[in-house]
Amino acid sequence: MARVHRYLITGTHGCGKSTLSHRICSELKKSGYNAIVLSETARESPFPINQGQTVDSTLYIALKQAVKELEAIAHGYQYLVLDRGVLDSFVYSEATRREEISSVEVGLREAFKVWTGTYDDIIFVKGEGNGALQVDGVRDTDIEFARRVEYLFERLLMENFGDRVRVLAYGDMLEGKIRVGDGGKIYLDYERQYELVS
Repeated sequence: MARVHRYLITGTHGCGKSTLSHRICSELKKSGYNAIVLSETARESPFPINQGQTVDSTLYIALKQAVKELEAIAHGYQYLVLDRGVLDSFVYSEATRREEISSVEVGLREAFKVWTGTYDDIIFVKGEGNGALQVDGVRDTDIEFARRVEYLFERLLMENFGDRVRVLAYGDMLEGKIRVGDGGKIYLDYERQYELVS
């Protein structure tokens, strides 16, 4: 079986992940790679999301995201562009914590850290410069909540994956060029060297 390449695009809501995911997938396809964008699963959740998220929401979203990856692999896609990953719902869980974290949630979060460590690329899009969140009937438009989520993403990614994380700011993500190299390697203009500031 041919190797599957997975590119994670992550960050808070409204930072441009979907736009970047589709741009990367388009460039991969133009270069002849069998690629697909796997969209986020929170919108499919039968449980509350955004600031009302519960433990059930967290588990449903994380597991559904994992199933999407496995289904894409089963359908023969070799290049998966992930518009959110298996750890994203745990960040929102921390941002909205109203109940004690369960042992199931802790165990799954740790397993999904290992899963995320197998991705070829981890691209963190920071929402800086994006002062307003688009109203779409689902996305939470509270800027302070979005900033808290972004801070928690930053901490999770840098503490667990450090120098493997590639960082783009919102404005750079819109303007930067994307190139595809040998083996589907993604090159991003305006990529930033970044360190977590404690």
